[in-house]
Amino acid sequence: MEHTPLFEPTHLGSIQLTNRIMSSGHQTTLVNEYLPTDDFFAYHLARARGGAGLVVLEAHAVHESGLLTDHTIDASTDDIVETYEPFAEAMHEADTRVMAQLFHGGRERYAGEYAPPALSASDEPTDRLTVIPRPMETAEVYEMIDAFVDSAVRMEQAGLDGVEIVGSHTYLPAQFWSPNVNDRNDEFGGTLENRCRFTVEIADRIRERTSDDFVVGIRLSAEERSEQGLSFDETLPIIEHIDDATMLDYWSVVVGSSSTQEGCSYIVPPATESEIVTQSPAAVIDQTVDGATIVTSRINTPEKATQMLDETGADVVGMTRALIADPELPAKTKAGEWDDVIPCVACNQGCIGRYQEGLPIRCTINPITGREAEYGDLDSATTPKSVLVVGGGPAGLIAATTAGERGHDVTLLEATGDLGGQITAYADLDHRGRYGDWLATLKSRLDDHDVTVELNTRFDPDNVAAYDFDELILATGATGRRPDVSVAESVAAYTAVEALRADNPFGDDVLVADWDGNEAALDVASKAADAGADVEIVTAAYTPGESVQQYIQNALLGDLYSENVTLTPHYRVDAVEADEVVLQNVFNDERERRDSVDTVVFAHGGEANYEQYRNLSVVDVSVHRVGDCWAPRSLDEAIWEAYETATDL
Repeated sequence: MEHTPLFEPTHLGSIQLTNRIMSSGHQTTLVNEYLPTDDFFAYHLARARGGAGLVVLEAHAVHESGLLTDHTIDASTDDIVETYEPFAEAMHEADTRVMAQLFHGGRERYAGEYAPPALSASDEPTDRLTVIPRPMETAEVYEMIDAFVDSAVRMEQAGLDGVEIVGSHTYLPAQFWSPNVNDRNDEFGGTLENRCRFTVEIADRIRERTSDDFVVGIRLSAEERSEQGLSFDETLPIIEHIDDATMLDYWSVVVGSSSTQEGCSYIVPPATESEIVTQSPAAVIDQTVDGATIVTSRINTPEKATQMLDETGADVVGMTRALIADPELPAKTKAGEWDDVIPCVACNQGCIGRYQEGLPIRCTINPITGREAEYGDLDSATTPKSVLVVGGGPAGLIAATTAGERGHDVTLLEATGDLGGQITAYADLDHRGRYGDWLATLKSRLDDHDVTVELNTRFDPDNVAAYDFDELILATGATGRRPDVSVAESVAAYTAVEALRADNPFGDDVLVADWDGNEAALDVASKAADAGADVEIVTAAYTPGESVQQYIQNALLGDLYSENVTLTPHYRVDAVEADEVVLQNVFNDERERRDSVDTVVFAHGGEANYEQYRNLSVVDVSVHRVGDCWAPRSLDEAIWEAYETATDL
């Protein structure tokens, strides 16, 4: 068996894990009235039954002032105990250990319907969330310590195996120990010992009030990855002091900070980042502390996980987004079923992106994620049918493989010579992650479920009688939309997909016309800059990349600034003339002009061919439209509609 180290037992404190793969704490929004829901339990049980040795549950507010959003789990009341007892038992029956994060964000706080004062060590603002906190009075600090300890006791009463004090990403414990934030002059400020006192007191008192078998760990950022934040050299003495002052069973190592745009992207790193960011500090920490070590961040394949264990000496490796994409990754890896693993593409859309919109967790490429309670087991079709799927893009592939898995006789028609649709235009871009691997997984599933694939075969809606089927699924996608703008013949004009697919589309001076702050505009700008062009993104949105998940947006905009790409918000292209491009302000209609532009790329979304559906003359069969051919939207909708349609056949 490959990747044997991943499946060796290991210990955290006094408890044994069956293997070294962990799902780390991450917000699910599967919460109602501050308590986890049945969907929450089903979601985590799927990862346990898929083989994860350890599941650390998301941030639990230890105090009412720490309720980050309306969907935060509240560990400050006894209601949580009864809620968790049967869940903890089920997780243990799946041979998985389960712990909970103890959390208070301090000044790192989203506002809900009402924004009470944010509490912190001092009144140092947080730039990213633009919060000015109120310094805690000394008595309040002791009350907060009590809140952490009381919450830990409740977790043990509920049957969980341990707790994790969240000191990462400049949340409240880090706001005390950081000299950049803490300017107190009481026993919790000034010296290193005083600044670490808040964390040490929490850990010591949890030890006093829980059993010897109860695990107490800490999560912290080895470095905050921004100019304003702590470097690893500045963090290491803090780690050494806490390790000497109290007993922690494990240290979970991450990087990044919630307080800056630059540092926050490492909370859920985009595809541009590597697991290497945590490798070196984790190796040093492993040699420094007495407890076990856990290493996380962008570890999305068994190969990377095995390498990280070897090169850091860590005891456990966090593969959180990989498990969001495929909860059965451990079991499939152990069985050698590599081709069937759904790979995380680091798009951040369905996971952290939906959390930041207040929506339940999903996975863009795995439609079951977050819906395990309803769709965890795929039923075989009661009456197998003949199903014709038209279109070999992502929606068509999901529809065909899902229908095939349920026992239907499926034929897939694709007009071109390759499968994948528009994804093939950007699958090879470094910052887009592993879309190519995902397409490879879907293609292998076509064979596994005996789907007949006919490439270079265009569907003829006027000759439906030539096809023999019971169900028709149209998944023909959309083409790039061009706005109603005059374009001079001397200027090369493309849609985003056309530009990404062309061999040498860019001249010396490229203008990218962006409609809604979409990622395709950033893709094109990056590719044009790499080709040596002078590039400007002109967007009608408030900022380029506005519709892109924040952490990815931050990283891509940082790269574009480094490549000297000009970013111009609040304008649309009004005309493309031979000697100039005319821009129109979206707020006051004033015009600006750009000369010397030789290439214009329109990133204006998609345009569906509705006539194909309207021209159908179908008798005694059901017709379904999924994805962009129904209406151009995002990949999330395309995948979900395809899956739901195929499960309903």
